[in-house]
Amino acid sequence: MRSFFKRRHHLSSQIGVYVTPDGVAAAQIASAAGAGKPRLKACVYEARGKDDAVARAAARLATRGAPAVSVLDPAGYNLLLVEAPDVPEDELRAAVRWRIKDLIDYHVDDAVIDVFEMPPHSRGGRNKTMYAVTAKAEFVKQQIELVENAGLNLAVIDIPELALRNVVMQLESERAAALLYLADRRSTLLLVRQGVLFLARHVETGTQTLAEANGMRRDLVAGLALEVRRSLDYFESHYEQTSISVLYTSGLNEDDREQLTQDLTVTVQNVELSAIVDVDKDLSPELARLCLPAVGAALRRDPVAL
Repeated sequence: MRSFFKRRHHLSSQIGVYVTPDGVAAAQIASAAGAGKPRLKACVYEARGKDDAVARAAARLATRGAPAVSVLDPAGYNLLLVEAPDVPEDELRAAVRWRIKDLIDYHVDDAVIDVFEMPPHSRGGRNKTMYAVTAKAEFVKQQIELVENAGLNLAVIDIPELALRNVVMQLESERAAALLYLADRRSTLLLVRQGVLFLARHVETGTQTLAEANGMRRDLVAGLALEVRRSLDYFESHYEQTSISVLYTSGLNEDDREQLTQDLTVTVQNVELSAIVDVDKDLSPELARLCLPAVGAALRRDPVAL
C-alpha cells in the first residue's frame, strides 16, 4: 500500500482529484514559470451517476499522464491528535499504530496510517504532539482503483486538510492566515503559518445547511464565527503567535462574510482562484468551491515533515 504522503519534486504539471459520494472534482495545474503563478489548465466537476464520475472528470482534463494526487473523502478517514512517540523515525508509524488502536472503530491491522507533526508548544514542557491519519485499507484500495481505472497516474493519496493548506500557502506565504472552507454539510477551519498546519477543526455547517436554514441562517453563521474566534484565541495563547488578521472563506455569500467581519473584527475575504493560479476564464463561485480541494491537491509540491 502506498504511503499517504509521498515525496514528489520538479513536476511540470500535476492533477488533483477529490472523490466524494456526491461527485468528483478534478484540477490540473502547470508549474509556475519563474516568479509567476501556477497555471490552471483544467477545473471540472462531475456529479455521481450511473457512469463512472471519475472517468468522466478525467476525460475532461488536458492530459491524463501527469502525476495525480487523490484526496480522500472526510467520511473515509480519521484525523487524530496524539502524543508523539519518542522513537526513531523508522519506528514512528508502528508506535503510532499502537497508540491509536483504541481510538478507531475497526481493527488496527485493517488500517492504513500516516503521521505529520504539529508545531511545538511555545512554552515547552509539554509532550510533543502529532496528527495521525488513519483509514481502512479497503477504503484506500477502492480510492486507488477508482483513480487508476480512470487512466490517471496516481502518485499520492492526501487528505482535504493538507490540500487546503496548499491553498493558504499560495495566498499567504509568510504571515499566518485562516481558511474556512464549506463543503455541502461540513466546514473545515484551518490555521496555517508559513506552510505549517497549526490547527484543523470541523463544524457541522455547510452550504446546504445554510441554504436550508431559512430564518436561522444568521444564527448558523454566528456559530461559525464563534468556532473561528475560539480557534484564533487558541492559536494566539497556545503557540504565542501574533493575531491572525485575515480569514479566507469559500462557500459563504457576501452577507455571511459581512457578518463574520463584524463578529470577528478581522478581514474576511472570499478565496478567488485568480489569486492562487493563472486562469484562462472565470469559473462560477460554485464550481470554484467544489474544485478548491482538488486545486489544493494539484498545488502540492512539498513533502510532509515527519
